[in-house]
Amino acid sequence: MKSIEEYYSIARQMFLLAYPQLAADIDALTDSDATSMGMTLAQLKTLQADRAWAAFVREKKLDGMLFAIQLAEPDKALAAQAIERYLRDHARALGVSWETFCRQNQL
Repeated sequence: MKSIEEYYSIARQMFLLAYPQLAADIDALTDSDATSMGMTLAQLKTLQADRAWAAFVREKKLDGMLFAIQLAEPDKALAAQAIERYLRDHARALGVSWETFCRQNQL
């Protein structure tokens, strides 16, 4: 099973492949653009790709991480395990038990 970060990265790459003009626009960023933002070119490209992905999932009213796992994991059983792991981590971060989290979110 991949890490949450790996699922996110794969999904973002798949998203950019599905929107080649957006990927081209990000790829066309220059060192000058990055310098004006106080970043390296790699940082700026990553930031813009992250922003584009976030805008897409927000527009579609999706949970970005759940969608990333579903998109990036072709094995449905592994996807279900990864989603549960993500949700359990989320519950832990919120300081609630898994049972309470499930009740609150109707899982």
